[in-house]
Amino acid sequence: MIEQVKQKKKRGPRVKRELQRKKGRKATRIKLEAKPLTEEQIQFFVKFYNENKSFPGSKIPCSITGKLTTCVGPWLQKKVKEFGSAENLLRKYKCRTALKAKRDAAKPPKTKRIKKKSVILKEGTVTGEDKVWDIPKVQFLPPQPMTEADLTECTKSACLRPDIYLNNDGFCNGCKYYDLCVNRLKKLAKESKIKKKK
Repeated sequence: MIEQVKQKKKRGPRVKRELQRKKGRKATRIKLEAKPLTEEQIQFFVKFYNENKSFPGSKIPCSITGKLTTCVGPWLQKKVKEFGSAENLLRKYKCRTALKAKRDAAKPPKTKRIKKKSVILKEGTVTGEDKVWDIPKVQFLPPQPMTEADLTECTKSACLRPDIYLNNDGFCNGCKYYDLCVNRLKKLAKESKIKKKK
């Protein structure tokens, strides 16, 4: 058991060396400014990518705005595959902000509807719409008695004395408008059917 522990300790540094050999030498990272790459920088990045399968820095700039985007690992491989090559990625990459600005520029501008408060200043004039309305004047007349024709027209849709109709169990006995009424519910009952109140 002691021998197995010693073997593990001896194996540790060797494993580290093998992993370092597989990874390759560590790339020197450069710090970029937030602006599009120049032609010299693009050539340097492409050469570095061909040797190490990664860029010298962990970020790449947008080709329009220059905004830096982290570009490492699987995302880098995916983008290189999507653009066709590392050089195309560096020349044509656009960040989300630039794409959104391009989409917004293509859309027609939105117009806000402004609601104007309408206030009646004079008779028939309304501000906000600048329209003149022809509103007829209401004539206030005292109540006038209805003619027989008006009463007949009224009884087509309503009973003029519902209190009598309901108190007589649906009969019109005792109603003074019976002769003028044309309602479909109108009917008379014999005196024996009407309930007498005590």
